[in-house]
Amino acid sequence: MKYFLEMKKILFLIILTITLSINGLAQYKPFQFGLNVSPGLNMTNTRWEGIVETENYVSFNWGFIGNFYFVENYGFSTGFNIMNQKGGYYYVDDNHSFSEPNHCKIENQYFEIPLSLTMRTEVFNDFRIFSNIGYGLEFCLDSDSSLFKDEIKKVRNGLILKLGVEYNVYKSSCVTVAVKYNDNFSNIYKKHNSFKHNITLNSLCLEIGFIF
Repeated sequence: MKYFLEMKKILFLIILTITLSINGLAQYKPFQFGLNVSPGLNMTNTRWEGIVETENYVSFNWGFIGNFYFVENYGFSTGFNIMNQKGGYYYVDDNHSFSEPNHCKIENQYFEIPLSLTMRTEVFNDFRIFSNIGYGLEFCLDSDSSLFKDEIKKVRNGLILKLGVEYNVYKSSCVTVAVKYNDNFSNIYKKHNSFKHNITLNSLCLEIGFIF
């Protein structure tokens, strides 16, 4: 008899846990999909003393968003982005240190797969504040460097930081606006490039998303 009472208690706890889990899932959408566009500023940085001046350019990117929530306010984000990274710099040739600086302009296009953690606040007046931190794995689709096209790496690594606002439009549909920083923490050129330049292309974008 005691055994059956214990079994009933365990069964009741299991049913209660499942019921609460279902109710919890019903209160929010555990996944989101959508599109984004992100005009931004590309910044050219260097770790090589031969660079005498760098240039910044404006570019336009777009992509697909996928958010998957473990619980209501914490989840995992992925998708893909088509990123246009532009930059430029003037450098002095080591062999002709007194010559006029040479100019190199870079126009690379990447297919990015972002992998990041997402955190967001509770809803207040149809708004949420959210943030992302993660890694961007990027594959070079095309390069139009004015001088060193063949020296561009095929893979780019980026640190992604994002802070934004989500506004509910209708039911589960919402619009997001975020500031996104992509830090290219490794040289865009191959490790043993013939001219020994060390260049990174970072971007600061205004990302506008449409979530369904």
